[in-house]
Amino acid sequence: MDVDADLDEDEDLDAGPARPRWQPRRRSRPPAHGAARTVFAVLAWFVLTALALVALGRLVHLDDAIGWPYPALNALTPLLYLPVYAVLLVGFALRRNALMVAVVPLIGLHLFWTVPEVWPATGGRDAPAGAVPVRVLASNLLYHNADAGRLGAQIKADQPDVVVLVEASPLALGAVGRSGALAGYPHHVELPKPGAFGFAVYSRFPLSDWSVREVGGQPLSRVTVTLDGGRKVLLYPVHTISPTTAANVRAWRSQLKALTDEVRAAKLPVILAGDFNATRDHRPLRRLLDAGVRDAHDVAGAGWSPTWSTESLLPPVLRIDHVLASPAFVVTGYHRGDRIGSDHLPVIVDLALRTP
Repeated sequence: MDVDADLDEDEDLDAGPARPRWQPRRRSRPPAHGAARTVFAVLAWFVLTALALVALGRLVHLDDAIGWPYPALNALTPLLYLPVYAVLLVGFALRRNALMVAVVPLIGLHLFWTVPEVWPATGGRDAPAGAVPVRVLASNLLYHNADAGRLGAQIKADQPDVVVLVEASPLALGAVGRSGALAGYPHHVELPKPGAFGFAVYSRFPLSDWSVREVGGQPLSRVTVTLDGGRKVLLYPVHTISPTTAANVRAWRSQLKALTDEVRAAKLPVILAGDFNATRDHRPLRRLLDAGVRDAHDVAGAGWSPTWSTESLLPPVLRIDHVLASPAFVVTGYHRGDRIGSDHLPVIVDLALRTP
């Protein structure tokens, strides 16, 4: 008899059945949690698709082909595409690789379109020897602004050589006049009108050859300014119609095209100043720049400088007020003015006309 074998068998019997090894219990996701993830993913894809269609329309020139509502959408480019960064975060959080990959081109486009507005690549320069300096202030007064006289303090502080006022209604223009700030300008031309399309120019330099023609149902004005030394330049006080309807878009395009044609045909250096109701994201304004003028804001490297709208407690979001000038001008400075009761901020630009 093998005692040891019997003992081993008894020990095995006493040990009982073998216990299974412990394994961590897998927790199943609650149904509500999975549903929330699906909802976030669907919303992210919806936002991505909608913005991709808007961007595609811009890339294939649908803004030219169909007009409204693309001018409004393109104007909001710096803000409109901000949700794409949230889409990227949603894709990362949900581990949706396809979503993350799909949003990258839109992020690239947004940066390509917006970075030059926020962070221009150039900067203002000192005026070369012999250049004729001229400081220009351009302001949309807002035609029903009874407080437009507040612009007087800005004029007195900045001492511009040329003041360009649009939406110069009798009410708003009268308020500026009563401030006394315009008394130091011996030369002026005025075309005040009730409503939004009156103009006025005040200058320390002689003005001549004031002309007005109708484009898109609104006046397009031009005046010749004779700077120190007898150099002549063409000045256009600009206020295009706001592209808020299909009919307005057609008029707005025709006005910007007329300015483009004027710049191409000009035999003298040109300054265009005022409210263009257009940003660099609008193709008609880019065509105007391509015709032979530069945006003083960009040349000065002024960075994020929106001028509209100032009617709420929120900061302005769009830069639709510009001073554009021929390459014959060196841009030596750019800044925005203070609030004057208008929905626009004034723009003050320092230029210097190079010697021929």
